[in-house]
Amino acid sequence: MPARLLALTFGVVIAASGLAISQAKLEPRQAASSTREQDWRDDLAFFAREFPARQIDFAKLYPREMFTRELEAITQSIPTRSDAEIVLGLMRLVASAHVGHTRIQWPTDGPLAFHGLPLGLQWYDDGLAVTAATEPYRDALGLRVVSFGSMTPDEIQSAIAPYLSYEHDGWLRHQSQSLMLMEEMLRALSLVDSDGRVAITLAKPDGSRLTVRVAPMPLQDRPPLVTAIAAFGIPLGPARIQPARYYRYEILPGTKTLFIRYNVCADDPKQPFAEFVRDMFAAVDSNPADVDRVIIDLRKNGGGNSSVIGPLLQGLRARKALSSRGRLYTLVGPATFSSGLLAAVSLRADLKSIIIGETPGEMLNSYGEVRPLTLPHSRLQLVYSTRFFTLTKNAAGTFDPDVVVRTTIADWLAGRDPVLDAATIHKRLK
Repeated sequence: MPARLLALTFGVVIAASGLAISQAKLEPRQAASSTREQDWRDDLAFFAREFPARQIDFAKLYPREMFTRELEAITQSIPTRSDAEIVLGLMRLVASAHVGHTRIQWPTDGPLAFHGLPLGLQWYDDGLAVTAATEPYRDALGLRVVSFGSMTPDEIQSAIAPYLSYEHDGWLRHQSQSLMLMEEMLRALSLVDSDGRVAITLAKPDGSRLTVRVAPMPLQDRPPLVTAIAAFGIPLGPARIQPARYYRYEILPGTKTLFIRYNVCADDPKQPFAEFVRDMFAAVDSNPADVDRVIIDLRKNGGGNSSVIGPLLQGLRARKALSSRGRLYTLVGPATFSSGLLAAVSLRADLKSIIIGETPGEMLNSYGEVRPLTLPHSRLQLVYSTRFFTLTKNAAGTFDPDVVVRTTIADWLAGRDPVLDAATIHKRLK
């Protein structure tokens, strides 16, 4: 099956053919010299020609009257709105279709680059925690976020939801933890104080509270973040070792469990996936008594090329002792998306893998197989979908785990991984 690629770029969606937007409004260039307003209008005209013809089911996804109205409002406001406000308006317009793969991502470099708070955030079952920070805000590490200014994290997530392309609440939650750090988004919500800082109130384990006033900075200029894992010496555990690697494996001590972390559906330039799988199975086959259970971790897999996992599926099929019912487990979560989700679907459908964790962030029936489109002046990129995938007849269309397990802030701080633990100790089915 062709890949559903994870869309990590951005752009502008505008009206389909036949929408009543005059070229006079979109292309007013009358002078040879380029101006900001003319450049934005040229970019919108470019999308008026190109995007409707490329996005599959455009007319179905974007009602004509709404798109005409929203785009005309953005076009007319170009002289009075900042570039960031225009980008946010376009993000909202594109996200209105609720197609996870068709989206605009806020700009992270170049002249339009957003500014971010120098923190890292992560949603857990019991709230939002600060997982990383630059040195001046080190005291915030590991604490639960109570509020940004006057708004709770849940309130902020609800407020920014219209700007994010998502099909399932899990994907909204996954994306929101980054967008709520963007100064431009926080300004739109009136959460940036007059001194340019954002007041963040945090809850300490003893019940007391700490308020830090955080200054945004250009994303490309942000110094390295100190992680709570490094600062507190939190045990890494198999799922946290070398997090940037495409994939890795180990035999978990004392469990006879082969743990495979598959983070991205792509070949690592340092070692293609087929070679990785060959070496892994050679090690397992040399001592077959050492392994009687396999766990494949897809919790961080946001997609790529769906065919890459093929050698792993083939190798498991050929080894019934590792893939029979009750011996094979797959871990999923809100960040499991696109080809990562397809990998989980294949493992369940073809090999009867037991699925443990939380519902992935994408619906089974959804758009994918994306292509980029770059605006000529602003250089914003739109990622649009070219195909609709139907993987289930179930109207709900979610890929729900067989065993639901969630992680709390306390679990994370203690180095516990309840999802992996559940798969390791799960009783083998007859």
